[in-house]
Amino acid sequence: MTTPVLRISHLTKSFGKRTVITDLSFDVKQGDVFGFLGPNGAGKSTTIRMILSLVAPDNGDIRIFGQSVTANKTSIFQKVGALIEDADFYENLTARTNLEILGRMQDIPNKRIDEVLDLVQLSDRQNDKVKAYSHGMKQRLGIAQALLSEPELLILDEPTTGLDPRGMKDVRQLVRELSGQGMTIFLSSHLLHEVEQVCSSLAIINQGKLVVTGSVQELMQTTKLFTTEIHASPAEEAASVLRALDFLDEVTVDDSVIKVNATSGKIPQITRALVNADIDINAIVPRSSLEDYFLTLTGDDVLNVG
Repeated sequence: MTTPVLRISHLTKSFGKRTVITDLSFDVKQGDVFGFLGPNGAGKSTTIRMILSLVAPDNGDIRIFGQSVTANKTSIFQKVGALIEDADFYENLTARTNLEILGRMQDIPNKRIDEVLDLVQLSDRQNDKVKAYSHGMKQRLGIAQALLSEPELLILDEPTTGLDPRGMKDVRQLVRELSGQGMTIFLSSHLLHEVEQVCSSLAIINQGKLVVTGSVQELMQTTKLFTTEIHASPAEEAASVLRALDFLDEVTVDDSVIKVNATSGKIPQITRALVNADIDINAIVPRSSLEDYFLTLTGDDVLNVG
């Protein structure tokens, strides 16, 4: 069995009398784009700070590349890159100069600086002062900074926060490219549609506790996550036919649209039942939403998803 790139085991953290993380455990496999989800205040940032040894856990164990972070910080973090919130730069210096300063501290050759600037699409603006950069450009420069040491694990904490749609698309594309090169990426986000588009696995936490973890594909196939809208007439008669099907546990009619909790694999059976009952079918529209699944699991009805 392959050793996970990141293993969190029974992690607990309190600040004073307030417990922020409780008995948290999950694995991140090699090559994963791992989404780390939770509403504001769920404990995502605290968990990341513990992973990076910026905050010490009260209990539990963190292992990266199979080694304890506590005992092997120096060797481990040479292979880890991270962007935590907004990256800090010398605003009056150029992007390239900022990276060169960091590169000299880590004995990184200029060739690598060229590579990361090209990777984040800032080569043509590398000689501009950072103070002239947009927020999206600064985020991309922060990712370039995190990539300088050619990490095997990249940790990104809310990398698209505050970006316009174009900036968000650029970051998503960059994550896909890095994943395609075999890099393992740990992506904390509150943007659920973002996780749907780029992540292969995820963990959802709420109030510092793990709610669910697994592959995005498997979770997207659960009936809790998949709703099918059926436009058929007469609607009430169609609903009666569907309620008689033993694999459907919920059938509702809203403004002549029938909604059923069913995975895409059940659509042929649904269609066949309606046709056999001489029901006219105008459309069958499958809809899946990680957001709906999140709200179902956490009971959280206030979540920033934009």
